[in-house]
This record gives sequence, structure tokens and C-alpha cells, in this order.
Amino acid sequence: MKNRTEGIERYLVCLKSDVFGKKVSLELIRHLSPITIERLYRNIPLSGMVVRDRDVIYISIPIEARVEKPRNKLRRGQVGYSPAKKMLVIALSDVRLNEKINSLGRITGGLEELENLRTGSIVRLERP
Repeated sequence: MKNRTEGIERYLVCLKSDVFGKKVSLELIRHLSPITIERLYRNIPLSGMVVRDRDVIYISIPIEARVEKPRNKLRRGQVGYSPAKKMLVIALSDVRLNEKINSLGRITGGLEELENLRTGSIVRLERP
């Protein structure tokens, strides 16, 4: 949504899939993991396969990133990136992970749509 200029703090992106009807909106908050978010945003549009693990959705997004301000907990609706697995991580409930992830932001609309995703589904990360 926003053009890349100095001082941008947030990027709005969306997830699309044939599994759900409407777009799922994400807000990437740059100060949480600035290098990872810049690399992710520059490479959009991206497509990836979903891996569902109980209340966590993993989406394969092959970007190179290192661990930045690592965390192992996510609250419902928060989004992170696992540099080790090269996957976007979305929490459907409050979760503790067995790995360190970079926090990226949060789902701002359509979180309930993600409940229908199953392992093997393909989703696309796009600019709105």
C-alpha cells in the first residue's frame, strides 16, 4: 500500500487463497525485524505451501534472513518468520514455539478465514 521511502514504519500486505473467499490483511511493523521485513516486502508477490500444526500455520516463504530480536512466543493473530525453516508463522491462539522466530507484525483482518487452511493449501502474499 505504501511506497518505499525513508521512515516507513508499517507495510500492509494480504494473503489470498482459493480456500477462503476474502483477503486476509497483515500489518508488517518494520521496527520488529527491519531486515527480514524489508527482504520480505521487496520480494512480494510470493506464493507458498501451508503446513498446519494445531494452532500454528506455517507458510513456506523462501527468503534469506537471520535471527533478529528472537522470540519463541506468539499471541493470537501475531505473525513471525522462522529463518531456520524459511517459513512465515501465524498463531491462531497464544502459543509457545520450540524455535526462535523474528516477529513481523499481526493479522488486521480475516483471522477467522485462516482457520480453514489445511496442510498442502497454497497461499499468495501480495500487496493490496
